[in-house]
Amino acid sequence: MKWTSSKDLMLLFILSIITTIFTSIKPIDNFTVDILLFMIIFVSSGYSLMSVLYPEENPTGLLRKPFLFMELSVFLTVLVSVILKYSSLGLQFRDLILILSLITIVLLITAYILRVNHSKTELKEYPETLDKFIPTHSKRRMSRNLITFTLLSLLMIITVIVPPLNKTPLWMVPGCLFICFIPGYLLISVTFPRNDDLELIERLALAGGSSLILTSLIGLAFNYTPWSIRLELILIVLAVFSIIFCIITFMRMKKLPLERRLHIPQLEQILRIFLIICIILTLFTATYSILKPGQSQSGVEKNNSTDFYIKGMDVHTSNYTIELNSGAKTNLTLVLVNQEGSTVNYRLLIQANSTILKQENITLKNKEKMEIPFNFTAGIPGQRKIELILFKLPNQNPYQKRDLWMKIS
Repeated sequence: MKWTSSKDLMLLFILSIITTIFTSIKPIDNFTVDILLFMIIFVSSGYSLMSVLYPEENPTGLLRKPFLFMELSVFLTVLVSVILKYSSLGLQFRDLILILSLITIVLLITAYILRVNHSKTELKEYPETLDKFIPTHSKRRMSRNLITFTLLSLLMIITVIVPPLNKTPLWMVPGCLFICFIPGYLLISVTFPRNDDLELIERLALAGGSSLILTSLIGLAFNYTPWSIRLELILIVLAVFSIIFCIITFMRMKKLPLERRLHIPQLEQILRIFLIICIILTLFTATYSILKPGQSQSGVEKNNSTDFYIKGMDVHTSNYTIELNSGAKTNLTLVLVNQEGSTVNYRLLIQANSTILKQENITLKNKEKMEIPFNFTAGIPGQRKIELILFKLPNQNPYQKRDLWMKIS
């Protein structure tokens, strides 16, 4: 048996180490260098993941799959970007390059081990491997698989829509699968319902790429609507699409012989376990939300709210009056204290006569306090009103409002 060279993996490993070092110590702080490092690690990450998926392929064979190669690169980049976006680090370009570099190093080491082990293995075992993928179908098994996807889709919709579940991070658990995998997998199943239409690795890779494309298109569509881009709405649409794809897949598979219908036992078992975990988490969260401290025995929640006032003035009033001289510069400080019991996203809007003076999005953890400076210059003599409006996102209706009356002389 011919030994498969690993020089390509060694070269990419060295480049990844160099990229990690440059990104960590920043010897050259230049945007062009950052772009170059990103291009190197972008290509290396996709190639390394494909090397893990195809340990039997030599470098020439891997390069003959350019579409899959680029799709895997995009998949890893988008996945890391989403994780950084919703982490405490935030989406920073250098952090993205650094994490991709570390992931690539791990993938290259894994690919090298798999390639060496595969080169030492006799090909006589290949027919036995094929036997594992020969389906022992039944109509009941096919229905169970689609029922699993349908239940996951319904669970996704419930956790996004139904309070108090939608006020917890729980909906992100199934949400990750819907962004990266489930809708694309079902779309590929609609297009290629036969078990031998695609190789397993190709089917899974195309499923990931298709899901990310669907998510991007839905987000782009929402960008031109009054709702704008909101992750909750995107997940609901993805879940609805998944249910529709399940129905179409069921209708298409009914026309196929049992032995040719799509069946991936390992994946189906993982999804069923994941469904059970999600259901348990949902029930636990719902029970905890009902019985958690801060609620009376009658089930009425205690008054958790947000303090919103002007520093140095009465906390409990909604109307403030100040006397100013025309042309005088005034510095005020708005105080915002989150006492809602969870992290809240706010939007602050300050306007006078429908003219926006200040607008800012603010995220506060429970019990967190923020002071927001607001500076303005008094205009011509007379009485004027400035409206201080606070929104609790995603609700677009005003949550709290304060009126600042100015008597200008």
